This record gives sequence, structure tokens and C-alpha cells, in this order.
Amino acid sequence: MPAVAPSAHKDAPALLAPAKVNLHLGIHPGRDERGYHRADSIMIPLELGNGLAIERAEAPEAVFEPALSIPAEKSVVYRAVDAFERTFTPGCSWRASVTRLTPGSAGLGSSSADAGAVLRELARIADVPSDDKRLVAIAQSLGADVAFFLQGSPALLGGVGDVLERTFPHVSMEIALVKPEVGVSTVEAYRAFDEHPVEPADPSDLAAALDAGDIPAIAAHLANNLAPAAIELAPEVGECLAWLRAQDGVLGAQVTGSGSCSFAICATASDAERIAAASPWWARATRTI
Repeated sequence: MPAVAPSAHKDAPALLAPAKVNLHLGIHPGRDERGYHRADSIMIPLELGNGLAIERAEAPEAVFEPALSIPAEKSVVYRAVDAFERTFTPGCSWRASVTRLTPGSAGLGSSSADAGAVLRELARIADVPSDDKRLVAIAQSLGADVAFFLQGSPALLGGVGDVLERTFPHVSMEIALVKPEVGVSTVEAYRAFDEHPVEPADPSDLAAALDAGDIPAIAAHLANNLAPAAIELAPEVGECLAWLRAQDGVLGAQVTGSGSCSFAICATASDAERIAAASPWWARATRTI
């Protein structure tokens, strides 16, 4: 069994569970026998995220501040802690404490980001390689995006968005996020997509731009064929996106995930900060990690 960090680890500073944006999201029409769509997703992590702390505990535990609307024991974070203990550290339990700083139902990762960061930190503590097949299987069982947050680099995922196909070099980009008050249910977004399916774009040009670190080309090839469904469900999403695209200093903008948050790649940090300050909706200036 891998070595386990001593209980003194509880004194370690809080960690970041990074949010993400989808530079590319391509949902393929039709569902498989499990009811899932095939998906191509290129995601990149942000400096924005939730706070996270891990410590030893008598039993698996997840704590949220502010509290969730569901019992913590039903959260993806709790399931991540419980599955990790059963697989890698039997008899040695952990508590994951999450400080919720980013909005939910926004397409920024939310609970998947928290669960992936928890698994990544527990793996570091217990000296488990991040590509251990058992660890990856846990991530995939928790949700499509968790495998991305487990490894934390810009990446292309296939399958149903849960299979890591390749990673990309880090590209530092200034980002403005804008989100209306309304959220978008992922389930409802996929239902709306099925009523009016749109073929996905080819991610090859975006992948080449990421490999080259060509930020204008990255911005020019942003794509999300789930965005029309999100806008149909919440027209405010379309208003945010149109407003972002009209701002000076924006190289490209798109809805992230199933919404409701949109993001803009900006020419400079001051552009991102100015846009966030001017937004009539929830907004933040951040950058890619």
C-alpha cells in the first residue's frame, strides 16, 4: 500500500480546485446504449477556483462552505474521498473541505473540479501516480470532466468527454468571465440539443494553435455546438456572449460547457479587468494557469 502522509498534513495551506473553460466542445448527435453522447472537449484550467483543504479523519467526510443544497454525503467530493480510501488507503480516512467561490450551473467545472482536485491531492499525499489506472477509473466513474481535473493540464478529451487523448503545452491567456444570474441545467441543455442537433466542429485547427502557443489563432477557433441549446434555454446567455464579443480588447469569446457562463480571451490583463468591471452581470478577470 502506498505511503500515507502523517496527520500533520492538516496544517498545510488550502489548495486551489481550478475552474475551467472549454476552448472546444463538440457534441456528436445521437446517444449510445448508456444514453451518453460522444464528445470532443478541449479544456484549459483557470487561476479562478474553489478553495480546498485535505486532512486526516476518522471516516470519509466532505465539508462545504457555504453548504450545498444536498447532503454532503451525496456530493461528488464525498464519493471521491470514499472511493480513494477504499481503493488506496483502507482504514485511513480523509476529510475534504471545500470553500465555494465559483458559481454552479455555469460550465466552469463546479463539483467536477472539486472532485478532480481532491483525487489529485490525495494521490500526491499517498504517492499514487496520477495516471494509475485505478485512480483514472475512479475519476471516470464520478463524471465526464473529472478525468480532466485529475491531471490539470490543457487537454483534449474524447469518449463521452472522460477519456484523456492528449495534453497541450501551457498557454498563458487573459480571460474575462461573464455569467447571468440564471444557471443552465446540463441535462436540459442536452435535451434541447437532441431536439435540434448540430454537427460538431473539427478541433484540429484549435489543437494546432495550442501546440504553437498562437493565442490569436486559439481565439479564432473557439467552438461550442452546445451553446445554441444553452441560449435557447436561457436567452440571457446569448446576451452575455454578444456583449462580450462587442468589447474592445476581446480576441474571441464563447460559451463554456453547457453554460451559463461565457468567456473571452483578451489581448491584455487590463482589458480583462476593464471588461469584468463594466459587466452588468457576475464577472471576473482571471487567466489560464
